[in-house]
Amino acid sequence: MTNHLRASDLDLDTKTDDGLFGWFLASLLFARPIQEQVAAHAWRVLIADGFTTPESFVAAGSSVIDHELWQGNYRRLVGVMAEELPRVMSALIEEYGSVRKLVATAKNKVELEARLELFRGVGPKTAEIFLREVPLDAIGRALPAA
Repeated sequence: MTNHLRASDLDLDTKTDDGLFGWFLASLLFARPIQEQVAAHAWRVLIADGFTTPESFVAAGSSVIDHELWQGNYRRLVGVMAEELPRVMSALIEEYGSVRKLVATAKNKVELEARLELFRGVGPKTAEIFLREVPLDAIGRALPAA
C-alpha cells in the first residue's frame, strides 16, 4: 500500500472550516496525474499567496491561477487546472456556500461522494482523496467554528 500525503502533512485540521477547504483544494490538485510532492508544493504556493477561500479563486480568474500553478511547478496540467479551479469553486459557492456546508448537509458519506462528483472536473479519485480525511462525524452535522 502506498503512503499518501495526509491533511496533517499540510498542517490542516479537517475539523475546521479552513482545514476542510484546504484539504478540498489539495484533493483537487492531488487527483490529477501529477507527482504528489509537486501537487503539495503547488498547494503551498496557492495558500501562501492568499488562495484560502473559494471566493479567492473566483475573483482571481484563470490567468492568475495559471501563473500561480506555474510558480508551484504544477506545469503538466496548468491550463486545465487554471480553468477547473475557479469553475469548481464557483459551483461550490453557488450550491453550498462553503466546503463546511457541503459536508455538514450531506446525509452520509455516499451522498457526500455523489455531491462531490457532481462538480464538473471532480471525479471518483478526487472524492476518494477528499473523503479519506473528512471526519465521519462531520458529515450531517455542524462543525465547530474555525
